[in-house]
Amino acid sequence: MQQLHFLPNKNNISLVFGFNANRVDIHGAIGDYGYNNKSGQSYGVSYTRSFTKVFSIETGLLYSTNKVQLTTIGPAGGTYNGELHLLSVPVLAKWTFLKYLYGQSGLIFDHQINYSADHILDDQSGVGIEIGLGGKYNFGPVLIFANPYLTNHLFYGKNNLEEAGIKFGLGYNF
Repeated sequence: MQQLHFLPNKNNISLVFGFNANRVDIHGAIGDYGYNNKSGQSYGVSYTRSFTKVFSIETGLLYSTNKVQLTTIGPAGGTYNGELHLLSVPVLAKWTFLKYLYGQSGLIFDHQINYSADHILDDQSGVGIEIGLGGKYNFGPVLIFANPYLTNHLFYGKNNLEEAGIKFGLGYNF
């Protein structure tokens, strides 16, 4: 029977910065409207708890801004710009492989802090999903990482925001 090897530095706290391309999935809605792809940025802090050399759990708090653009046709047609401001708490399972690479997946809990009833997109507050692959390197107790990811912010809702992006981080292992 193989024995699990636990890490002496089980915790990591990191500052995170990311940018993305986003789109709005309208779930095949029929009508005279659509959304153009735009961009966004995110900032925050993450906390990772390692249980073995291979498995850890990551959470944190991220603040993101995402630009969206609605286009319509018809009598009141036009182009309308908006921006979503989200506070997000990811809860991700993380699997390390080949020492410097990892995969992660899990849930992301969002709260849209600038939603109003006349906004061009439905409220994105709720539960979403995130998956990603990343690379990391430790310099003693200091960690740097790059993490390409895909997020669907409100996977069960209408007109939900989807992101494809990359996050970069600088952290401390303790």
